[in-house]
Amino acid sequence: MAIIRSKKSREQISLNTQSRLKAVRVLDIILDINHPLASEYGNYDSIGTIFYSDLEGNIPNVNPKDAPTASPLFSHLKYYPLINEIVLILTTNDKNIYDGKQKTTYYLPQVNMWGHPHHNALPTVKGLESEQSTNDYKQTEAGLVRQVEDGGTDITLGNYFQEKLNIKPLLPYEGDMILEGRFGNSIRFGSTNISSDISDPNGWSDSGNTGDPITIIRNGQSSVLDEKGWLPTTEDINGDASSIYLTSNQRIRNFRQASPYMNSWDAEYIEPQTIEQALLNPTPGPINNSQNSTLEEVPTFSNNNEAPIISTPTQPVPEADELQEVVNNPQATNESEDIIPDQVVQKDTDIQLPSSYQNPGSGGSGGGGANMEFEITSN
Repeated sequence: MAIIRSKKSREQISLNTQSRLKAVRVLDIILDINHPLASEYGNYDSIGTIFYSDLEGNIPNVNPKDAPTASPLFSHLKYYPLINEIVLILTTNDKNIYDGKQKTTYYLPQVNMWGHPHHNALPTVKGLESEQSTNDYKQTEAGLVRQVEDGGTDITLGNYFQEKLNIKPLLPYEGDMILEGRFGNSIRFGSTNISSDISDPNGWSDSGNTGDPITIIRNGQSSVLDEKGWLPTTEDINGDASSIYLTSNQRIRNFRQASPYMNSWDAEYIEPQTIEQALLNPTPGPINNSQNSTLEEVPTFSNNNEAPIISTPTQPVPEADELQEVVNNPQATNESEDIIPDQVVQKDTDIQLPSSYQNPGSGGSGGGGANMEFEITSN
């Protein structure tokens, strides 16, 4: 019993907590407000509330409305039990602590009956509907683990939860912290493990040093594993449904990429162009929304080690029409290619310009072209 002092009332308040934890069997649980008893126990506030019976009771299918209830002890961890799983309960003061009278029963996560992440249900003997299911549990009572080889059991675990007998627990290594879901999904906070004492080596400890950290997030175990769900396994980067490996100095054994090709589902690969291809047939790049440009912004570096200045290069505009005309008709000419036959340019000789030449101006306000007067110098 602990004693605290309230700052408001300056009275001593006793927190009477039963020091003894009691094991009970889950009969039902409220997981949404559609449960027939949800409104009676507070609607959304009732989520996680279990209805339980004593382990000594051997009567299956007890009406939950007539059974006692318990609330989750932890608010930060949503790991609710299944029907017929065993949990530990304790009774202590609730939110009406200043009255010092009303108490609430809370429960801890399910007891590890079978050492398995999928479920740890322990139904009553009368709750087993077949002789084969009874034999599964009798083998365990004789000292073996629960081993189901007939393809199924007749255990009530929930309204829609289906037992999968092939789900395997993960094999731990020294120092690991493993979080396992019920469906072959897991997070391993592990490390490189190099030792001759390891009887079942993993696929990430072929190199590096023992203790190099690794985090493995796995979403679904390999589909090629056997059906013996009581035998542990390790992650398989090639066989697991999907996974994320956060490595440090590891080399993943026998890693196979999903596809050896550049083409990916619903993706477009743009092959890099040569300079000639970019000038003659430029490929539009990603659109720059800020400047409506078809080229990516590239950094321009100054000479005084300042930070790069982001600028957008001017896209070259090829003379596509003229180039195509030359390709189609090699005899075609333009004003720069007009030919004056038999013209010899010497000192003191007037230069004859093609008739198609247009005077760009004298360089004054009328234009910025060349001046008609030429200065002729000799070497």
